[in-house]
Amino acid sequence: GCVWCILTMPLVCCDLHNPTAFSFLDILPPVTIKNAAHSHLSKYTMDERELVLCDALEDWREAKAVAKLGSTHIMDFGAGFILPSLMIDHIINSTHHFKLWTIEDLWKETHWLGVGLYGTEVLAIIHHIIPQPSDMLALVRMPVPAHSTLQPYPQVQLAAVVASTLTSKARKNRCSACSLSGHNCK
Repeated sequence: GCVWCILTMPLVCCDLHNPTAFSFLDILPPVTIKNAAHSHLSKYTMDERELVLCDALEDWREAKAVAKLGSTHIMDFGAGFILPSLMIDHIINSTHHFKLWTIEDLWKETHWLGVGLYGTEVLAIIHHIIPQPSDMLALVRMPVPAHSTLQPYPQVQLAAVVASTLTSKARKNRCSACSLSGHNCK
């Protein structure tokens, strides 16, 4: 045949004869790192404060997105790349249950990549609209005495413990047949 239709021998035939020729294909799949779980919050009905907080966070998100990309790109892509809507919902839920005290709490609850850049601004908006109760702030910032036998809790863990004990009550398991507690397995 002619030069165009003649079969040519490949330079590399297989990995048995040329083991280094295909080494670029030996890429392992990425290892997925499991994030720490966030708090599982009970259902509630939003009141006026949560709705105002939602509007304020959406307005803040819009302003930050316009400042970063300009209004033309925001009309095309939306402002969700700064702070997604589902994350705003979770921030509002966590705020309602008094879970957001510090930047570390915001990271623990949301795993939002913008916490380092915008976390202080978001917390300032949250605490301006829904201030934390002063009695809970006093408990969270209360130092553990040096002579105490208690293990010193970090401020973040203590805030979660105080908030959970003030907002939730233990539920007793009851028998489905007689509705009494005490003789069921849990």
